[in-house]
Amino acid sequence: MKAISIRKTVTTAGFAAAAFFGFVLLASTDVNAQIMQQERREDRRDDRRDDRRDDQQDRRDDRRDDRQDRQGDRRDARQDGYRDGLSAGREDARSRRRANPQGEREYRNAGGENSQRERQAYRTGFIQGYNVGYRGANGGNRGRNYNNNYYNYNY
Repeated sequence: MKAISIRKTVTTAGFAAAAFFGFVLLASTDVNAQIMQQERREDRRDDRRDDRRDDQQDRRDDRRDDRQDRQGDRRDARQDGYRDGLSAGREDARSRRRANPQGEREYRNAGGENSQRERQAYRTGFIQGYNVGYRGANGGNRGRNYNNNYYNYNY
């Protein structure tokens, strides 16, 4: 009988140990699942945050590129205006017309530029080129007329 009693005790203890380890195993699996779910949530949140940062950086880069393009367009317009003003100033000086860069058709049309800033850059360059061309074609008298009076080139 003692053998049966020991056997029952061992069997009962075995079932109890198996149940206990099963419970521990299930509990740890549930905890691991919760941890993995939380890590996935954090990863998705980090991915969204990184995507937002990348989008913001892309927008900043696009704005910077657009600004550089506009600055390049204004620089080109100013150079075109300077070149056109230089030739118009030389022509007016050779024809002995008075200095009037605003009266030139190219100045008024602003070289056909599109935006207001480009037109303003063209006109600024035109006046600068016109003044240099008019003075240079005037026989090197450094902006003075024949009576030794200074011309007013600042418009």
